Amino acid sequence: MRQREFKSHRTQTEVLEGYGDGIAVNEDLNVTGDIAQTGNLTVTGTVTTTIMPIIPTATVAATGTNQATGASVTTGFTLVTAADATKAVVLPTAAAGLVCILKNNVNAALPVFPAASDAINAIAADSAYTMAALTSLYLVAYDDTTWYTLPLLGS
Repeated sequence: MRQREFKSHRTQTEVLEGYGDGIAVNEDLNVTGDIAQTGNLTVTGTVTTTIMPIIPTATVAATGTNQATGASVTTGFTLVTAADATKAVVLPTAAAGLVCILKNNVNAALPVFPAASDAINAIAADSAYTMAALTSLYLVAYDDTTWYTLPLLGS
């Protein structure tokens, strides 16, 4: 990876323009203000912030009754409405480190399906995990095929 040194007489935008191989920071980096980042960001070491991270939130109405027809949820926090013990939601495709937090906001069970070929806990791939009425569920993708609930619930 090529490295660039920031010169005080040039702006960061001028230095980085057309620089497609990435940027390596080999010392502490202190930032005041916003950072706009697209693509992957890899950090080795400790990241310290003075605020809690903000996660995406959404409201989704449960629909369908199976993996193919259930309502899709995304990573972050999802408030699920319209559960009736048959209507379902479907998790995104597992990828190591993804997190989904679900809140079943209805007094009925909610089937939660993994994406095609994925699994939740020790349940067979493509099978639903049944969420109890008026409960929350924290799921973490361990790898590209498996979601685990925290705490790990019997399944």
